[in-house]
Amino acid sequence: MPSPYLNRALFLVLPWVLAGCIGGTTPPSQFYLLEPITAAEPPGTGEKHVIALAPVRIPQYVDRPQMVTATGKNAYQLNELNRWAERLDDNIARVLAQNLGLLVPADLVLLNATGRSKQAKLRVAVNILEFHIGPQAQAQVAAQWTIARGEETALARSFTCHEPASASDYRVMAAALNACLDRLSRELADALRPLAE
Repeated sequence: MPSPYLNRALFLVLPWVLAGCIGGTTPPSQFYLLEPITAAEPPGTGEKHVIALAPVRIPQYVDRPQMVTATGKNAYQLNELNRWAERLDDNIARVLAQNLGLLVPADLVLLNATGRSKQAKLRVAVNILEFHIGPQAQAQVAAQWTIARGEETALARSFTCHEPASASDYRVMAAALNACLDRLSRELADALRPLAE
């Protein structure tokens, strides 16, 4: 038979436990997308060459839904409540294709996504090396890119970008990473224009 002391303890504690269960709900996840540039000079209206963009490669540490932040040297954290709304490599590739389509007088197609990629005069490959928010609340993006004509590499470059972000506002973090992607797009466009003429 239960002790009267135990019954009294349960009677006093149970409302607090129930209140914690009801009131302690987890906040909903927030989702973010990288977006293409919104203002650009229209490309020329002459004949357009086809340029193919290879699938973008990203490092495994960011190949996940959660946004990644560095908390110090060799230390990173994933935020379960702040996530990318689609696969990050697909999002980056889509935005690069849209940006380059605006900035370069050419038709941008995804490599192997359509038969038109076989008509491509140039092929662009982008390998993302870093894509996160650093411990100093800055977006850190590093990449290597190549432009190939046929079987020959026409250009190969490294790219780095640091943009002021935030230590806690994930909307600002996403915008800072987006700004770096815009800069990468413009660098690629500047390299592609003379080759696409």
